[in-house]
Amino acid sequence: MIYSPKITMNKLMSILPFVILIGCLLLLTASVSPQTSTAEGLKVNGVALGDSYKQVVRKLGKPSSEKKRKADECVGGTEMILSYPGLKFRLWDEPDNPKKFTVGFFEVNSAKWNVSGARIGITAATVKKLFGTRTGEEVDSHTELRTWYYEMDENISPGNTNFSLRGGKVTSISVAWLMC
Repeated sequence: MIYSPKITMNKLMSILPFVILIGCLLLLTASVSPQTSTAEGLKVNGVALGDSYKQVVRKLGKPSSEKKRKADECVGGTEMILSYPGLKFRLWDEPDNPKKFTVGFFEVNSAKWNVSGARIGITAATVKKLFGTRTGEEVDSHTELRTWYYEMDENISPGNTNFSLRGGKVTSISVAWLMC
């Protein structure tokens, strides 16, 4: 004997508001949650903090300029600056292997570069949609430059991501490990 529950139109109509409410809540939750986490730092065209010099060149090609200089006291050792049009990297040598350089900072100033889904020129609302609520904000009253700070997870990779905005649009994105 097969049991078949009888569902009447009245029963369906009585649960319909509940089903609609649940659907609306799910849509709201999805639109508020960030699509990308800044916990480990963002990537620019696939290059992340911690990548080696060789990985950067393999992913982006030869830089337009390359300079070495003594790193500041927080880092020590040698700093290498790689420049591409609208993109700059700072790499530091490793204490146990001074010939190996690792990305510890990058800054983007051109819409050519994709920073984990963000580009120069996107709106503040898009930044919020992509990355969620910022951890801090600073406004320069003279230049009207607004900077939004997003902190990385201290246990994974201490550092931050900064979005500089003017007129409600992103003008610069920087990602860095905290060294001091």
